[in-house]
Amino acid sequence: MKKLVQYIEKILIYGILLLMSFILLLAFADVFFEIISRMFQKPYFIVDANSLMDLFSIFLVLLIGIELLETVKLYLKEDVVHVELVILVAIIALSRKVIIWDFNKFEVNEMLSLAAMVVALGVTYVLVKKSNLKVRLPRKNIPEN
Repeated sequence: MKKLVQYIEKILIYGILLLMSFILLLAFADVFFEIISRMFQKPYFIVDANSLMDLFSIFLVLLIGIELLETVKLYLKEDVVHVELVILVAIIALSRKVIIWDFNKFEVNEMLSLAAMVVALGVTYVLVKKSNLKVRLPRKNIPEN
C-alpha cells in the first residue's frame, strides 16, 4: 500500500512539473510577443511607464513560477520541503505587489500592512538562511502492506 501511494504521489508531482513547465512556456511566449508587438507600434521602440510596469509584473509572475517549479523539483528529488525557497517565492510575490502598487487606489493602512509583511518575510528569510532549516515530510501515516 505504501509503495502504491508513493508511486501515485510521484506521478502527480511529475504531472505538476509538466503542467507548470507548459504554463511557464506559454507565459514566456506571451511576454515575448507582447514586447515585440509594443516595439513595432507607433512611436517605434518606445515603451511608456504603464506598459513597462505591466511587463515587469509579468516578468515577476514568471519568476514566481520558476521558483515554484524549483521547489517542486527539489521536493521530488530530495523528499524535503525547502522552507527557504518557499519564503523566497512569497518575497517575490510581495515584491511584485510593491512594484505594481497603485498609490491612488489604496490607503496608508494597506501600504503599512504590505510593508509589515515584507519586513516579516525578510526577517524570516534571514533566520531560515542562518539555521539552514529543511522540513522532511513524515511518511509514518501510510500503512505498510
